[in-house]
Amino acid sequence: MDPRLLTLCIGNFVIGTGAMIVTGMLNDIAADFGLRAATAGQLVSVFALATCVGAPLFATLGSRIDRRLLLAGSLLVYALLHAAAAFAPSFGALLGVRFFTAIGAAIFTPQAAATLPLLVSPDKRGRAVAFVFLGWSVASVVGVPLGTFIASTLGWRVSMALVAVVAAAVAVAVWRVLPKRLFVEPVGRAAWGAVLRHRPIMLVVAATMIQSAGMFTTYTYIAPMMRDVHGISGGALSLMFLAYGACGVFGNVMAASRMDRITPGRIVQVALATSLAAMVLWPLAGLHTAALVLLYMLWGVGGFATNSAQQARLVLLSPERAAASISLNSSSIYLGQAVGAMCGAAILTVSGPESLHWGSAALMVVALVVSQRALALGGKWPGAQAAPAQAS
Repeated sequence: MDPRLLTLCIGNFVIGTGAMIVTGMLNDIAADFGLRAATAGQLVSVFALATCVGAPLFATLGSRIDRRLLLAGSLLVYALLHAAAAFAPSFGALLGVRFFTAIGAAIFTPQAAATLPLLVSPDKRGRAVAFVFLGWSVASVVGVPLGTFIASTLGWRVSMALVAVVAAAVAVAVWRVLPKRLFVEPVGRAAWGAVLRHRPIMLVVAATMIQSAGMFTTYTYIAPMMRDVHGISGGALSLMFLAYGACGVFGNVMAASRMDRITPGRIVQVALATSLAAMVLWPLAGLHTAALVLLYMLWGVGGFATNSAQQARLVLLSPERAAASISLNSSSIYLGQAVGAMCGAAILTVSGPESLHWGSAALMVVALVVSQRALALGGKWPGAQAAPAQAS
């Protein structure tokens, strides 16, 4: 195992845990500050919007910075601001801290992926991207359930502090394993222009945003939905997050193992269809707890496999533009989170938590259509074993 890829994967685990941990603690945070769940959900929206703006901005500003300094520094910022969140005296202060915490996420995840072409050969890039992004899936299976359990027993502030400690430790590890003087191609006006004119890339990015919105329409409010509709909270909710995350890891591992044999575009279509099926069948969750668990796990299989395959599509469509295209794609993930959180809040307020899945399903259908269009436009897969295949 390449220690550089493993450390970047663990870095994504920390980033993913910090980004998603609020979802599992939403009930606790809302209760602590005397808020409704829809109001507390603004923590997800503000983090996502800040990362959405920050990812392309820091891709430009940071493209001339040594990768070791940039990636380790972003984790250190993440650590310091999670520590500040643990001591936030009010919801307004916490909201402000979450906004600036997004700087770490805006830099690390896209720039870690953009660094991979400098570390691995072209025939291994698909697997490398999927492996490094596996950290996000592991965050859902370990970080988020653990954070949810700690929040329900010791308080949400302890969960925030724990993320801070782990982020600081991984920052040191990144500094130690990455080589010095590692630089990507500078990202300037010409690079952004090339990406924005590249139609398959922009369609991939659009599909990512819509898929993310579909996922977070329901996922942002999964804790209050599980409590109010299915009577699940506390330790049982942690187990639900564990099941979801385990299936997310399984889906990501399956996608990674096939990334260099079939096209990532086809993997995306299968993953999107899996998530859509879970949302369409969600009414069956009311029949029995076993049905709820199975549908939740099915949803997990598709959710994280989509993101890793989308990153691989962009690297293989245009490796020389990866720093820009992946940062734009990461931006679209967080824009989707913000849009999904707002859509979910509207549905929660108007129709109640039992209707959230229909909003997710509608957005998943649109994502499938857009992704299929990107697939049809094509792009050659450099490591295909069979006849030339489509990378997009």
